[in-house]
Amino acid sequence: MRTATAIDSTSLLKYGFIAMPLAFAGLPLYIHAPDFYTRHFELSIGMIGIILLGIRLFDAIQDPLLGYLSDKFARYRLALLYGGALILGSGMVGLFSFTPSTETAALWFAVHMILATTGFSLLTLNVNMIGGFWVDQPSERTRITSTREALGLVGLLLAAVFPGVVSQFVTDAEAYSYLALTFAVLLIVGMLLLHQFLKDLTAQHPLKQGYGFAKWSFFRLCGGEQKRYFLVCFLSYLAAAIPAVLVLFFIRDYLQAEAWAPLFLICYFLAGAAVMPVWYALSKRLGKAETWLISMLLAVATFIWAYTLQPGEIILYVLICLLSGVALGADLALPPSIMADRIEQQQHQAEASQYFALLALLPKVAIALASGGAFLVLEQLAFEPGEQNSAEALSGLILLYAIAPCLIKLLSAVFLWRDIQYQGGSYAHQTSH
Repeated sequence: MRTATAIDSTSLLKYGFIAMPLAFAGLPLYIHAPDFYTRHFELSIGMIGIILLGIRLFDAIQDPLLGYLSDKFARYRLALLYGGALILGSGMVGLFSFTPSTETAALWFAVHMILATTGFSLLTLNVNMIGGFWVDQPSERTRITSTREALGLVGLLLAAVFPGVVSQFVTDAEAYSYLALTFAVLLIVGMLLLHQFLKDLTAQHPLKQGYGFAKWSFFRLCGGEQKRYFLVCFLSYLAAAIPAVLVLFFIRDYLQAEAWAPLFLICYFLAGAAVMPVWYALSKRLGKAETWLISMLLAVATFIWAYTLQPGEIILYVLICLLSGVALGADLALPPSIMADRIEQQQHQAEASQYFALLALLPKVAIALASGGAFLVLEQLAFEPGEQNSAEALSGLILLYAIAPCLIKLLSAVFLWRDIQYQGGSYAHQTSH
C-alpha cells in the first residue's frame, strides 16, 4: 500500500491534459463524422448505422485484448500510449483531411473509424488506469477523474464550436480538415505532458513496475462480482448515447435551429464542467455511488422536457441543455473512480487495465446500438437528414431523442440503487474520509 500523496496542480495538469484531445476527437467521431459522410459522400443513414454497428462488434473483440496486453506489458505503458496516439491520429486525419470518392466512401469511412476507435480505446483505457492508481485515497481519485474529465469537457467545447465557427470562412470539408490538424496539435502537447508526468513518478511506483503478471480475465470480469455495476454503467452510457447521436438531427431537422447548434453544445458542456467541483464535494459527503444516483435522477427530471419542445423554441432548449448538463459531470467523473475503488478493494490491480478496457468498451457498444438502432428506425420512417420530413418521421425522431433515453436512465438508476444495497452502502463512502 502506498503512502498518501499530495497531488499538486501541475501534476494534475500534466496527467489530465490528454483528456482534452481525446474528448476533442470523440465528438467529431461519434456525432460529426456520420452526419458529414451522409451529406457529402452520399452514404445513406442506414449504411452509416450498419458500419458503426459492425465497428462496435469489432471493438467487442479488440478492447478486451487491448486491456490484457496493457496489463501484460505494463512496463511498456508509455510505448502503448504512444502507439494509441499514433493510431488515433491516423484515423482522425484520414477521416477528415482526405476526400474519398463516392464509390469508396463507405470503405474509407469504415477503415478510418476502426483506426480512430482502436487508438482511442488503447489510449483511453491506459489513461484511466493511470488515474485510478496514481494514489490510494478514494477521495483523491475522484479529484483526479474530475480534473481529467473537466479538461475533457473543454475539449468537447472546442470540438463543438470549431466546425461551425471555421465553416463561416471556409467550406465544410476544409473546416473538418482544420479540425483534424488542431486535434493533432493538441494530441502532441497532451502526449508530451503525459510523458513528463510518467517520468516524474518514482521508479518504485507500481504504475512503472506493473502489478504482477496478468491473466486473461475478460469473461470472468463480465460475469464476476462487478457485473451489476457494469450493467449500470452500460445502461447509463446507452441513455447518453441516444441523444448524442441524434442531437444534430434534432437541432437542425426538428428544432429548425441549426445556426444555434454551437450555443446548445457549449451550454451543455460548460454546465457539466462548471458543476464538476460540486459533484466532487457531494461525493465526499454522501458517497460516490449515491451521488451518481442523484445525478441520474436529475438528468431525467431535466431532459424529459425536451419532448415538449416545438420548432423554434430556442431559449427553452438552452435552459434544458444547461440543466441536463449539470448532471454530466457526475456521469463522467464518478464511474471510473468507483471502478478503481472496487478493483483495489478486491486486490485485482494486476487486471486493472482489463477492468478499464471493459469500462471503455461499454460506451462504444452503447454508441453502436444507439447509432445502428436509431438510424435504422429513422430510415424505416423515411427520415432524411437536412431535408423536408414528414410529421411521422419527426415524431419518431423526438421520441427517440427525448423519451427513450429518459426511460433507460431510470432503469439504470434502479439497478444502481440495487447495486448500492448489494454492496452494503457505497464502498467509496466508507473509505473516502
